[in-house]
Amino acid sequence: MSLLPPTRELLSYLERNPSVRARIAAPPDATVLYAGEFIRPMWKDLEALNRTNPAFASKQMLPDVLARIVCTGQPHPNLLAWAKALDALTPCKENGFIAWRALSGIFAANAVGSVSFAIGSKVTKDEKVFAATELPVLLRNTKVNPLTRDILAYYQRCVQTGGRAINFGFTSG
Repeated sequence: MSLLPPTRELLSYLERNPSVRARIAAPPDATVLYAGEFIRPMWKDLEALNRTNPAFASKQMLPDVLARIVCTGQPHPNLLAWAKALDALTPCKENGFIAWRALSGIFAANAVGSVSFAIGSKVTKDEKVFAATELPVLLRNTKVNPLTRDILAYYQRCVQTGGRAINFGFTSG
């Protein structure tokens, strides 16, 4: 794996700043994780749902959280801008994907209570951060509730058996 300097810089920044890592979290019972697509990517559907459904507006996705974390003295104004800039690096798999895995892993590790999911098709360990990182991290997270654990067990079975059409799941605690 050949991480480029901008990717190493973000990872080093996260390592040096535990207070920043602690802020990569949604409030209790407000974490939303997503992967895959139906007709379009799940994150686009969730953004629309956030604008139109008051009950969903209290939920937070990783980009929402990253946009609020200011990176004073760093090359980008906030963590979201920094992560998006790494998406443009080539090869993306070794740079943008690794950066998103790190940020998503922290987000999943900091989840508390009920976690909501929007999972579509084409979710494999090689292609999606949810299957590669968030799922195993959440399975180790003792702060999530029993319903979340049951849903995680289902997703884990789907990924392990190679199921590419996991289908939509959503909990709201």
